[in-house]
Amino acid sequence: MIYKPKARKDAFLILYQWDMKGEPIETLVEEYLSANAIKLQDQRRYIRKLVKTFTEHSLEVDKLIAEYSEKWDIDRVGYIERNILRVALSEFLYISVKSPKVVVADYVKMAEKYAGKKGARFVNGILGRVLREKLNIQD
Repeated sequence: MIYKPKARKDAFLILYQWDMKGEPIETLVEEYLSANAIKLQDQRRYIRKLVKTFTEHSLEVDKLIAEYSEKWDIDRVGYIERNILRVALSEFLYISVKSPKVVVADYVKMAEKYAGKKGARFVNGILGRVLREKLNIQD
């Protein structure tokens, strides 16, 4: 399952592009896979699964982000944090996750890399609350 952390990052970058450009997400997925020469089929499959899961549940996921962001409108959450949370919540809510703490750590590490310590704390806080309150997963 070494491909999953990479697929999470790739899915985030695709959603980030989609959020910024507004182009069709399916086109962005294929362009991204081609431009980054992602050959591992499991990784490609998981990227597509994460992106597709978000697109199928985007309204619910965005509503949850706004709700857990202390009633901030989804547009007030930074592009990076918003799209990391979109992928993460899609995975937690609609795809089976065997090791929630490990997955949270992947997303927090990603947020720290792309959004700094403050962004990582925000992502960690939202994910922690959702896991405890919505999924009954304790620390």
